[in-house]
Parts: sequence; C-alpha cells; structure tokens
Amino acid sequence: MLTQNSDAKNSKFQRELIEYVILGIGLILTTLLSTYSYLLFHSIAEVISIVISGGIFFIGWNSRKYMNSSFFLIVGISFLFISVLDLLHTISYSGMGILLEFDANLPTQLWIAARYWQSISYLLALFAINKKVNATYLMVSGIVIISILLFTIFYGIFPTSFIEGIGLTPFKIVSEYIINLILLASAIILYKLRGEFNRKIYLLIILSIITTIISELAFTFYVSVFDFSNFIGHIFKIIAFFFIYKAIIETGLEDPFGLLLRKLKLSDESLRRKADDLEQAYSEFNQMFNASLPLRIISKDCEIIRINKTYTNLFSLSEEDVLGRKCYDPDLEYLGHQCNTDLCSLKQIEQGKEYVEYELTTNFDDNTKIVNLVRSVPYRDVRGKFVGIIQNFTNITERNKLEVARKESEEKYRTLVEDSLEGIWVIDNDANTSFLNQSMANMFGYKKDEMIGKNIYTFMDEEGKKIAEINFERRRQGIKEDHDFEFIHKSGRKVFTTLRTSPIFDDNGNFNGAMAFVTDISERKIAREKIADIARFPAENPNPVLRLSNKYVLLANKPSQDIFGIGEGSRIPEVLTKSVNEAFSKDRNIEIELNINNRIYNLVMVPIKEKGYANIYGMDITDRKEAEERLGRFVSTVSHELRTPVSVLTMSMEFLENHTDKITPEVKKRLREGISRNIYLLKDLIEDILTLSRIDEGKYKMEWNEYKPLLIFKDILTLMEPIGSEKNITFDLDISNEITLYGDIKKIDQIFRIFIDNAIKYSRNSNIIEIKAFDHYKGKYNTEVRDGTLFHIKDKGIGILEHEVSSIFQRFFRSEQVTDIPGTGLGLSIAKELIELHSGEVYIKSEYGIGTTFYIFLPRIEKKINNN
Repeated sequence: MLTQNSDAKNSKFQRELIEYVILGIGLILTTLLSTYSYLLFHSIAEVISIVISGGIFFIGWNSRKYMNSSFFLIVGISFLFISVLDLLHTISYSGMGILLEFDANLPTQLWIAARYWQSISYLLALFAINKKVNATYLMVSGIVIISILLFTIFYGIFPTSFIEGIGLTPFKIVSEYIINLILLASAIILYKLRGEFNRKIYLLIILSIITTIISELAFTFYVSVFDFSNFIGHIFKIIAFFFIYKAIIETGLEDPFGLLLRKLKLSDESLRRKADDLEQAYSEFNQMFNASLPLRIISKDCEIIRINKTYTNLFSLSEEDVLGRKCYDPDLEYLGHQCNTDLCSLKQIEQGKEYVEYELTTNFDDNTKIVNLVRSVPYRDVRGKFVGIIQNFTNITERNKLEVARKESEEKYRTLVEDSLEGIWVIDNDANTSFLNQSMANMFGYKKDEMIGKNIYTFMDEEGKKIAEINFERRRQGIKEDHDFEFIHKSGRKVFTTLRTSPIFDDNGNFNGAMAFVTDISERKIAREKIADIARFPAENPNPVLRLSNKYVLLANKPSQDIFGIGEGSRIPEVLTKSVNEAFSKDRNIEIELNINNRIYNLVMVPIKEKGYANIYGMDITDRKEAEERLGRFVSTVSHELRTPVSVLTMSMEFLENHTDKITPEVKKRLREGISRNIYLLKDLIEDILTLSRIDEGKYKMEWNEYKPLLIFKDILTLMEPIGSEKNITFDLDISNEITLYGDIKKIDQIFRIFIDNAIKYSRNSNIIEIKAFDHYKGKYNTEVRDGTLFHIKDKGIGILEHEVSSIFQRFFRSEQVTDIPGTGLGLSIAKELIELHSGEVYIKSEYGIGTTFYIFLPRIEKKINNN
C-alpha cells in the first residue's frame, strides 16, 4: 500500500515537472518566434489566454449547482467577458489589418479594460466566498458592463491610453498601478481566506496574481506596441494564465470534488462536531424560554407553536388563547402580525434576512397601550433546515413616548426652518454646504440638492472669496458677527444680503463649521441706491438745477452757483425774477433762454404751488445754437453756390432759345464752354457735399490696402500735367519708392489730388511746386510721436492772409482774394476729414504774396478688415 502511494506521488511529481519543462520550452520558442514576427507571437500569447479564460468559465459556471460559495462562479463568468475583450484586443492590434480605422490606442484601451475587470473580479469573488450569488444576475450584469465599456471605447468616450509616437498616457500608466494595488489587495485577502481553499489551488492562484502584477508593471514602460517591455509583459501574462489554468481547469478536470466540494466537507465535519453540543443547546433554549423576556415561536406555516409565561403576562392571555392559532388570525391582530404583506417577518427571514425588527403598538380596553420592539430571528432544526421564526418582545413604551415627543419637536423645528422667510445656511469645517432651507435655495435661484455639498465660495466672485476667507477664519476663532455680503445668483446677477453668523463647535470644542441667517436685502439696497442716485442727481448734473421760493434760492447745484453767482439762501437772481413770478402767478411751466457769459441756456421753470417752490431745470444749448447757425450758413452757402452756376446755365439756355439769329460761331463756342464749366462746377459741388455728408453720418466706406505714395503722386501728376503746362508750372517730386503705407488708395489719391490742384490753381505762372516725403518722421508735425511719413506740398503762389489761415479748413470758406478763381470752398475740408479717417494730421504754413506749404502726416497703421 505504501509503495503504491509512493509511486503515485512520484508519477504526479514527474507529470508536474514535465508540464513546467514544456512551459519553459514553450516560452523559449515564443521568444524566438517574436524575433521573426512579433505580431504572430502576440496573437499566440493572447489566444492562449483566451482559451484558458473559456475553460475557467466552463468550470465556474458548472460549479454553481454544487457550492454555496460564489468564488469560482464570479471568476468564471468574469473570465468569459475578459476573453471577449482580449479577443477584440488581439484582432485590433497594430498590424493585424482588421480594424484599419483605429490606431494603437484601441487595443491599449481594450487591454486596460480587461485587466481592470480581471483584478476586480478576484476581489469581488473573495468578498463573496461565503455567499450565494445568483448566476443569472451575474451574467446579465456582465453583459451590461461589457456593452457600456465597448460603447465608450469605440465612440471615443473611454480615456485615451496610447498616443502614436509618444507612448502611454498618464491614464494608462496610473491604471496599471491601480490594477496592481487591487491584485495585491486580492492576494492579501486570499491569504487570510486560505483555509477555504485546497492548498495547491491557493498557491497556484497566488502565483498567478504575482505574475500578473509583474506583467502589468512591464506594461507601464513601453512607447511602441512592439517594445521589449511589451514583450516581457506578454511573457508573464502567459505564465500567469498557466498558473490559473493549473489552479482551476486542470484541478477541476482531475479532482472536481477536491475543487468544488471542499466547503461541503468542512461543513459536514463542523456539523458532526456540533451534534455533540445539541443536547446542551436544547437545554440553553429551554432556559431562554424561561427568561423574563417575552418570546414566541411561529412555524413556517404561520402557526404559533410556543410562547413563554412572560409573553402571556404581557398581553394578559393564556396559552390556550394563542397556541395552535395562525399569527394572522383576526382575533389576534392586536398581538402584531404583518402576514400577507411585504413586511411579513416570516417571509423576509425565509428570503435570507438574518433578523427583522418592527414596532408593535397594542391598545387595551382600559384605554392604555404598550409599545414593543419585536425582533424576529430564524428558527432551524438540528439539520439547519428553516422551520420558522423566534420573536422576542421588548417593552419600549416610555422610550416611544420620548421618541414621539422628539419627532414632534423635530417636525415643529423643521417646519419652522423650512417655512422661514429668512435663509438658513449651515456649512462644515471645510466651508461645504451641509444644510440649507428652501428660502436659502430660492434666494440664489437653485434647488436645495444643487447647493448641498457645494463650497460656499462657489456662490461669490473672486473679490468676495477673499473677504469670505477672512470671515470664515474669524468663525474658527469663535467670533459671532453680523455683516453685509454680496453673493452671485445662479443667473449671474448679484444678491445683496445681510448675515447673522455663528460658529459651530462640538462637545470637545472642535470647530465643526458655521451657521448663518441670511436676509436678502437686494430690493432694499437697490431702492436705497436709487434714492441716493436721485438725491445726487442735481449735484452731479452738469447743467444748472435750482429750487426757488418766490424770494429765495432753496437749493442750487454747483453749475447753478457758478452761472448765477448765488448760493443756497441767496435772493433770486434778477434775471430770473420776472419769469419765476410769472410761473407762480399763472401756475404753469415757463421756458426761457438766457445768454450768460457768452453761453446760451434754456431754462424750464416748473412751479409746485402747493409746496411753495419752483424747480428750474437748465441746459447749456450753446453748441446746439451754434450748430443751428452753422446749418443755416451751410444752407445759405449751398444755396448761394448753387445759384451762381444754375443762374449761368439758365441765362445761357434762354439766350440760346431767344436769340438764335444773333448767335455767331464764336458766341456759340463761348456759351458752350460756359455751360460745360458750370455743369462741372455744379457736379463737383454736389460730389463734395455728398462726400462730407457721408463722412458726417459715419457711412463713409474704407477699402484698406497697401500702397506706394510715389505711384499715386505720379498718376496724379500725369493727369494734371496739361493743366500745369497752361501756367508753365513744373513739379519737383522727391519721394522714395521704398515707402509703403496702408490705407484706402482712392481716398489717399483724392487727398493728394486736392492739395496739388490747390497748388496749381493758386500758383503764379512759371513756378515750381515741391512735393517731398520724409519717412519715419518724428518732428513737430507728428504730435503723438508715431511711426509714419510726412508729405510736404509747397507752392510759390499768392499765399493766404494771416487772419484767414485758421479758417482755411472750414467748409465753404473762400478767401476774398480768390473770388475770381473757380472753386466750391469744400476741397480742403474734405481733405482734412479724409486725413483724419487715416488717423493722420494736416498743418499749413503760409505767407501772403510768398506762397503756401501744406504738411500732411500719415502714420503707419495696422491692417484693418475692409468695410463692406
């Protein structure tokens, strides 16, 4: 017999040795294979793990019929879904050429999801080792989880794990360490529960977990999916799955009872040991029934089969009144049963609960009542079979009264807090919201649940946060105080509040947070500010505002005091006396205009007769008056300027119509020239007026482009050379071709054309017109010291009288010295407006009889988007 046992052991050892030798040879061959084709090596390594995972599922699934432990069931079902993830990982691996639209990130995400599942499944299986878990629920849960995982991975929701050319992301690396921590925790728990396993199975599972940890560590270093660390990780994965294969599949096939029925064997031995104590337990049971605690036993079919004397005394009953009757008997309802409902203690315990408690109130005929806490626990026979429940009754009548009073008090307090119009806000020692009432939530525009847990600093701006941090530190020091504070409403508007704050300390003096009663004073504050604004209005008004009685000045803002030279309490200014008396006597508003210190004021007097005073509201209308005068002059000038060419045209047309017999060829030529000249003059005048009108209305469109000033000047001089030749005028042009500016080319052309045209018109015969440019000019004609170019256009013409120089850019201005020279008087004003549209400046230097020089500075400005 000993020889047979020895041979069996030797044979088993030899078989084990051969398996490990085959494993070693296999690892060497796969290593060599990886040098030929890493992709083939990877596929073989993954297929091995997928096949082993399927076998583990087969063993775990079939173990559910024989075991109360759910360890192998959870591991088996988990490995089924892990094999699916590993299969997808394999076919999506770089180089497989199957899922071409994805890069190396996809297989890495699938890998990390499978390893999370593997590590967590070990942990959950160990926690459920002594529990019976429903297999169907497990399978459905697995399907739901893998569906969610695959959806998040394939639709780009799952965190990125690998970036081509860079390598692993922080998420992937951190996940590997988390997985290792879970595996390490599983190994520790497995060690504590090692008595639940066959020693060989326990050691093999431990070895599998350790090699898996090594494998996961290797997978934290690679940059490319074909790196050496990736190769090492897959080698240790093969070893890890070899150990789990030997632990579950090989052992399950060779010794299924050793794998599945160990717990049953231990339970049987435990029952045998406990059988010897049965008689002692029965004795203790009888002693329990003789105790002072009221007890009763209800059988599985709801029959009351035993009660003790304390129970009968409690309810003033005899055993005959109770024993043998159903617990749901209507006559026994006052004894407390909940049958035929979900609250039935018998049903709940039969479904797996270890105990059930509920309160029972019993009313007696003498209008008294008692309240008992009923606790039900399972009642089993010697074989452990469930046969009913044991109930004990604890009299808690006095405690119940206190509890009812406490609940009533709490309900009153809760109602008081919730119905309070004032906000109540409680925060913990980290300034997080732990309680608030509905008024507080409404004040900020939130629901209560939205504010619970939120930090108090969430509801204020950065400036408020600095103040709140100081205030919160004062609460820590035990300081109570009232203060105003500005919070931010959910909509973004400010909420002005006043707070009564108090710190909260526990019984040991530790700071637990703070409480505040919060009142919304937004409307009150806004109303106060409006009143203050109204009160400040007269003082802040730049126009005169007064309040007068029929004799004295009651109120006067500073502009009023400065304009009229008065103060509050002074007599009414003489210039206002007549109008004030008229307003009081006629009891109606009076409006007047006064000219004071060369300024024109419009004053409206509003009598408030029943109060005995009048309010005067003034406005400085000097600018408006001047504008009206300018408009009048403009209309008059335009009318005058239009009248001359129109009159010439009218007279010419009448002469042509009425004196055809007197028209010689020479007369006809002069008439045609006159008509043509006045038509062009009229056209120029209308164009100039329209240009100024568009500029005034801000509707002038600008087309911004780069330009070379030299080219523009050359084009202008080419066109104007015939005009200049009539007066024998020559042009001295000195502008570098390197100068480049940015602006509206058409407007720049118009500016330069106006100045050159002026120079030609007002120059004497045989003169020279100088046109020069100074790039990067920084002199007195560049007041803001900007980078740009100064152009100077100089003629030796008739010049401008000194007193007329300041008016030269005014619209329609024409010197009395040039009335014989055609012109609209708008050219220079248009040029100035166009220069200012380019952010430029224009200056004039002229001496009558000597000549005139115009200085035009155009800055280099940034490119602008064209107006469309």
